[in-house]
Amino acid sequence: MISAPSHRPLLNGNKLLILALLGLFVSSCALFQKAEPEEEPEEVGEELDPLPGTKVYDPETGTMVVVDETPVDDMDTIKWKEIPTDSIPPIESGNPMAQEEQTSGNASELIERGDYGTEYYTSYNVVLMLPFLSNRFNPDAPKIYDNSYWALNYYGGVKMALDELENRNDIKLNLTVMDSEASTGKVSNLLNSRSELFNAHMIIGNYRSDNANLVAAFAQRNGITYVSPHTASAKVGQSNPNYVQVSPTLRTHCEVITQHARQTYGRRKIVLVARDKPVETARFNYFQNENFQLEGSTADSVMLREYVVEDNDDKYDNINLSQFISPGDTTVLIVPSWSSETFIYALLSQAKLAQSQGMGEEGMPQDFQGAHVVFYGMPQWQRYDRLDLNLYEDLNVHVSSDTYLDPYDADIKFFQRRFFERYGQPPGNEAYLGYDVMRYFGEMIYKHGTKFQYRLDQEPASLLHTRFRFDRVVKTMGGRTENLPIERFENKFVNILKFEDYQFQIVN
Repeated sequence: MISAPSHRPLLNGNKLLILALLGLFVSSCALFQKAEPEEEPEEVGEELDPLPGTKVYDPETGTMVVVDETPVDDMDTIKWKEIPTDSIPPIESGNPMAQEEQTSGNASELIERGDYGTEYYTSYNVVLMLPFLSNRFNPDAPKIYDNSYWALNYYGGVKMALDELENRNDIKLNLTVMDSEASTGKVSNLLNSRSELFNAHMIIGNYRSDNANLVAAFAQRNGITYVSPHTASAKVGQSNPNYVQVSPTLRTHCEVITQHARQTYGRRKIVLVARDKPVETARFNYFQNENFQLEGSTADSVMLREYVVEDNDDKYDNINLSQFISPGDTTVLIVPSWSSETFIYALLSQAKLAQSQGMGEEGMPQDFQGAHVVFYGMPQWQRYDRLDLNLYEDLNVHVSSDTYLDPYDADIKFFQRRFFERYGQPPGNEAYLGYDVMRYFGEMIYKHGTKFQYRLDQEPASLLHTRFRFDRVVKTMGGRTENLPIERFENKFVNILKFEDYQFQIVN
């Protein structure tokens, strides 16, 4: 059954989470620090840069990755350099407070087998692997290592979900918690040496896609279901029916934006806009393909209009949107671009100008006050800090997002209160993610056994941080339409948020 060390009430600050970290892990690795990230090579075609939704803070490096010219997933290309171990001594395994946690649940006994090779047990072995970075913990420091908070908040949410699963539903899970230490070497070592992983019925976790790749391959070889709560890369879990992806891919974001824009404003109003960069213009294909699917035709006549802006050393004085904006009409500009805040600001500014005034055929000013302009952007637009929010308001900016927390929702407020009462600090966004993932998949494995992923599409759910609508992603093979190989199971629900009354609000 689910059991874990009880926690005393928090005395001050973050001591409870610090004690949680102290009680989790053995660590003898050297300390690492981040070097300057390499510039990501531009890619086109099927494999575009992964999109991790609004989670733009990299907990393993302490950096924001939404601005400048680095793609959103540049945490996967970070170089690390080793610092001599004598500079800051690591936590030694002999420290009795540095032991990895394993719950003392009952031994799993097989009850029966079912469809898809699923197995039902008296209890289920679950491994949670996160970048706690316990190897960087300094017991003499006044506070815990900053970049450990992502995993600690996630773990806090998991613990709350585990208590509810057992107390309300009598679901018995044997949880083992492991620290990936932000290291592929550490993850490889765990996969090769820990019996808990070989005996697991479900593995949850990891932050970086390189570590997720390692675990996904391990899960595929050993027939273990692997739930990745954060990685949004389409490159992970290829041809792997044991891989469950919680965070929607970039393709899915583009598809949902297309669906919402068409349903709300109609196809003829839409214009795709991007800079003259292959990595950005290639994303047009996602929108065009989804548009064709919705139209039920592949004729050129139903293609969405496209506008490519010349990229001249971050000078965008050549933007001309008046050609698309007409008085008394609505224009919907979909912009699958996020790496240059300067470009987005220039584009919004020019749209505002074209909305208010343009040039007629005779070169005379023409009143555009009656024009209505709508923008659809990407999740990273929520994190820009130099844009005028009046532009967002006036131009009806929408963004896609894989998470949305309604501050006025009663369930959100209740979770916040319970989390604070238990840990003495408000929950971070990752606490909601940890709670939702553990609660949902704990129930799924209890109801449907070890191959629960084949039932995910039958059990959508509305959770605290988003909704789950899982689909099977299959590999197309010529003209075949049946019995196609499963690539992965992916959550296909994406929130569409509109900036209204100077805040983003959900509209789908």
